[in-house]
Amino acid sequence: MLRSRDKCMMTTAMAAALLLVLLSAQANALAADLPGPSAQPPDMATLVKRIVDAQLDSRARSKPYSVTREYKVFGSDNNRPRTEVLAQINFLPPNVKSYGIDQSTGGMGEKVVRRILDHEVDATRDPKTMMVNDSNYEFAFLGEGQAGGQPCYKLEITPKHERKDLLDAVIWVDKDSYRILRIEGDPVKSPSFWVKDVHVVIEFAEVAGMWLQTATQAMAHLRFGGEYRIVSQDLNYDITQTVAANRPMTRRRHSSGIMAVRVR
Repeated sequence: MLRSRDKCMMTTAMAAALLLVLLSAQANALAADLPGPSAQPPDMATLVKRIVDAQLDSRARSKPYSVTREYKVFGSDNNRPRTEVLAQINFLPPNVKSYGIDQSTGGMGEKVVRRILDHEVDATRDPKTMMVNDSNYEFAFLGEGQAGGQPCYKLEITPKHERKDLLDAVIWVDKDSYRILRIEGDPVKSPSFWVKDVHVVIEFAEVAGMWLQTATQAMAHLRFGGEYRIVSQDLNYDITQTVAANRPMTRRRHSSGIMAVRVR
């Protein structure tokens, strides 16, 4: 059996060992919290030019396509949409877009979706009015981050003009391709008297060599109608050289929420 003195010495040694472990863990935690060497901010003029060039390159790669897009409009119940709309959008380069409604549960939500699609059609006629460039925006470097697992530059964009198609927002720009992966912000001007404010999140992805908007979320506060959340997702693309911008719309039923691409 251990004598009292030996027990005391063992207890002291264990306490010392435990204290060393705790101090080591605390030191490691403090080291993890310390800021690392800050990244050198890129030259803004060069960065903006590359962002603009990436957008121009994307426009040059445009080809005819048809996309099936799902819209869901939520009210007070975030789990149950008040309106569901399935739309088909056709694009014919360089600047012709049209749409049709394949399925809808109707109501005010469908009118909201139609207004969104009307605006998209109008904006396509003159894409320069919405382009993220130094004619439309002031730029400020916010740092680096990630979007969809991709290393990005984060920039604040501030509209130079008070137009409802410009956003006071933050953009996430891919560090390698300089393509915009994500935009989050608010229209600098309300799209309607009935809308008090809108907050939007827009995500982009490559589709058959083109860089396109593929998903959107919008939170709108209506002047007399409360709060609405609108979510859209592209379900599938038909990429073909013969898509006509005004071809008849067909009614389709879709159960998949996964975007697919068919190239013909």
